[in-house]
Amino acid sequence: MNLLMQVSLFSEDFIGLSEFYRDLFDLPEVEDLRSDVFRGYMSGDVMIGFSALAAYDMLGLDERKAGEGDQTAFTFKLATKEALDTCVEAAKARGGTLVKEQFMTYYNWYMAVLRDPDGNAIRLACTTP
Repeated sequence: MNLLMQVSLFSEDFIGLSEFYRDLFDLPEVEDLRSDVFRGYMSGDVMIGFSALAAYDMLGLDERKAGEGDQTAFTFKLATKEALDTCVEAAKARGGTLVKEQFMTYYNWYMAVLRDPDGNAIRLACTTP
C-alpha cells in the first residue's frame, strides 16, 4: 500500500521554488490544482506541492520561524553516479547551493547534499553506484 500522497513546501516565492524543482527534475505539473497560492508537480505517485505563505493560515498551522534548523530533507533517486553529478551542477546553476560534495555513504549510496533556493535540504542519491 502506497500511503504517501504529497509533500509540501511553504515559500514566499512558491512559484520560483516550484520551478526550481520542476526544471531540475523535469516534473509534470498537476495543472488542475494550480492556483494563486499553490503549484503541484508529480514525482512518480507522489505530488510535491508548493504553497504560498498564506497556506499556513488556511491550514491552521503556525508559520515556521527562522533559525529552527532543518526539519525536512527531500531525497531524490538518480539512476547513475553520472546522472547525480549532472544534477548537482544543474541544481547549482538554478540557484541551489552545494552543502556536501558527492560521497559514498556507509550504506553504499552515492550521495550529495544541497539546499534549494529557499534553503531547504535536498539529498540526491544513487542507490546502485
